[in-house]
This record gives sequence, structure tokens and C-alpha cells, in this order.
Amino acid sequence: MTVFSMLHDWPGHYCVLAYTAAGHFGDTAVLGVIPIEGLAFEPGDLFAMAGRHQPTSLYGQPPEHARAAWLACTGFSARLTPKPDTLDITDAVWSLDMRQQVTMAKSMYGHDHVAAGRLRLEDPELMEKARAVFHGHLVGA
Repeated sequence: MTVFSMLHDWPGHYCVLAYTAAGHFGDTAVLGVIPIEGLAFEPGDLFAMAGRHQPTSLYGQPPEHARAAWLACTGFSARLTPKPDTLDITDAVWSLDMRQQVTMAKSMYGHDHVAAGRLRLEDPELMEKARAVFHGHLVGA
């Protein structure tokens, strides 16, 4: 699992996202917002957030497949080229409060499906480490 901070709404709204894979040989990309108490503005619907980045200009139609591909790319890229303070967790029990799942038109970034929502790590110590990735951003900024 890769946990990273992300600017999700310009100019200053950050969140913490977790990316992992599930399913048969990791065919499902899982992206979840790590909830942070007191955060005034959380992205909520990650597929809607992806849509604000105009993914159809890169991935084509239909829009829900383009949004799923954009999310898979975001997670895959965060793992492939981690920025400072990215947290890499090799073994964790987690749960996802899934908001949406999309089967993409074709396999992308090693995934056929994308599931997104809010993610919780069952280990309280790991959850605190994940929340700490937010460190440099003012809560509620």
C-alpha cells in the first residue's frame, strides 16, 4: 500500500490517499481517502475529483472509464515515483467504505477495475502513520 498526500482542489485543499491492489492478481486498483479529524474539506467522491482533471482528453470516452483510468494512474504513479514523506506499507489489514467501482474498457496500469472510497487501516498505529503524511499541510487549509 502506498499512502501519499495530494492536492485535490486548487489552491490549497489537500488530502491523504492510499493506493493498493485487490482481487485476482491485483486486477482491482483501490484508492481510498484516509479520514483526518478536523479536515474541513475532504475530496469525497474520488471519481468526481478525477473528472475535474478532464481525463477524457487523455483516456477518451466513456467518462467513467476515463475517470477510473486517471485514478489508477494517480495511484500507480505515486507508487512508482514516490514524493518525499510517502508511506509504503508492505502488510496491512484495511477496509474500504466503497463509493464507486468501475470496470475499465481495457486493462490499464495493471488493473481492470478501480474501486474508490474512504479507507481505514485496522492497526491504529499504522492509521496514525498514514494520517501523519498530511504533516506539512494546515488542517482545514
